[in-house]
Amino acid sequence: MSQDDGPKRPPTLDDRSTVRIDRASMQRVRALLSKGYLTVIRGSNHDLGRYAVIEGSVSIGRGVDVDLRLQDNGVSRHHVRIDRREDGSYLLLDQGSMNGTHVGGEAVTDPRPLRDGDKIFLGETVLRFALADDLDLGYQTEVAQIVGQDPLTGLESKRRFDDALAYALESSRATGAPVAMLMMDMDGVKGINDSHGHLFGAHVIGETGRILARHLGRNGHACRFGGDEFCAFLPGQDKSAAHLTAEAVRKAVEQAGMQKDGIALAPTLSVGVATFPADANDPTRLLACADAALYRAKAAGKNRVST
Repeated sequence: MSQDDGPKRPPTLDDRSTVRIDRASMQRVRALLSKGYLTVIRGSNHDLGRYAVIEGSVSIGRGVDVDLRLQDNGVSRHHVRIDRREDGSYLLLDQGSMNGTHVGGEAVTDPRPLRDGDKIFLGETVLRFALADDLDLGYQTEVAQIVGQDPLTGLESKRRFDDALAYALESSRATGAPVAMLMMDMDGVKGINDSHGHLFGAHVIGETGRILARHLGRNGHACRFGGDEFCAFLPGQDKSAAHLTAEAVRKAVEQAGMQKDGIALAPTLSVGVATFPADANDPTRLLACADAALYRAKAAGKNRVST
């Protein structure tokens, strides 16, 4: 008996011919399952590497109330908006910007659909639009955090802070609006380290950084200057307004009720305030003036604000 005369195997799903899916259908499925996101690939040092995920709509510009704020004087305050549509596609709309928006070498005058890999030109800034799944976005988030954030506090890195400060002072010289500088030093961290260990000290430093971020919001920038010291600047705030902001942060730290592993921790914050250009006309001198005010706050008994 030949092998062909043996019992026949019933056909299975694996025996069916592979169904060819056209490219357009695959792109539609990918669009529905993916999210669009923007990455700054050219621009100011402060902005490079920053990104935004487009969940519904993302506004982009130089204004304080946009979702992706750029430090580029060639960008309008409300430059463009990108909307995600129900079919998973994305539409770019120029918001009447002064210098216009270009994609693929063409000026955007009407709403323009975006494709994976498109580069968007605004002023001297270039954004790359891409589609990504959650794994890609998780990787993008980790890279952005490594490059631009202090891992303990979540505040922006010192490099990004310095770039943002330089931009703020340049804008101040052009507009005449003040810029306030806060130098902050935590009180009591050494005692916490000595009594409970450095993990407890790191915990209160991280919590203080998050309190600072919440109080500044979009109104300023802050970074960890080193150890348990912080630095912040507030565009548009004079010394009186900055003193109120500093006092609010100081009080929030004092009343935070921090604890770790059931152990109550009670650090406080001393703050020095100086303003540009009233106290200094360059960033190094401004920092020195704020640091001198911080020294006065520490010498006067700590847990206070000094100007």
